[in-house]
Amino acid sequence: MLRTYAVLVTPQDRPPALIGPFIAKTNAERYAERIGAFESRRTASKVDAFVVVAHPSHEHLDPRLPTDPWTLGQLIDEEEDQDVFPDLYSRLTAQLGGDVAAEVWSRATGWDAGEDSGREQLLASAEDWRTQRLGAARALKSIAVELWNDGMENVQDIRRATGLSRTTVYEVLRASGIDPAARDGGQ
Repeated sequence: MLRTYAVLVTPQDRPPALIGPFIAKTNAERYAERIGAFESRRTASKVDAFVVVAHPSHEHLDPRLPTDPWTLGQLIDEEEDQDVFPDLYSRLTAQLGGDVAAEVWSRATGWDAGEDSGREQLLASAEDWRTQRLGAARALKSIAVELWNDGMENVQDIRRATGLSRTTVYEVLRASGIDPAARDGGQ
């Protein structure tokens, strides 16, 4: 089964928070380093953040926040009166890095007096969503192989579980050295 990771953030004065899941451990490690350092500076107390194996039964904060101004602005409004730790700005900083997060946050909150037109912001938003889609496609392909290796040897079942096309499932299995026709009688 595909192993996923989470970042456990442990402040001194609050309950710990789980952020994830991450498919790549290196991404989780980078996120943990950023969120721990940012929260330690922001709260002026030691905040540890480290990588653990994610468990689907535990509640996780999503590490992937939207970066287009309209969607992020709505999320900011939704979480404004909630006591969520780490807050949206901290998580955005961990996701994007400090300078980019500050720029994205300024646009989302309306504090950016930049000269970008609405079209340029929409184009930037489209680029962000396209990048996220490509990452999701890679993850789903990896999951398809893991499902096959875990005993789900029916391409149709894998297709339904992942949303990938039948052709894509066959391609990714073959690219991984698996001959689906050899074990998949009905396909």
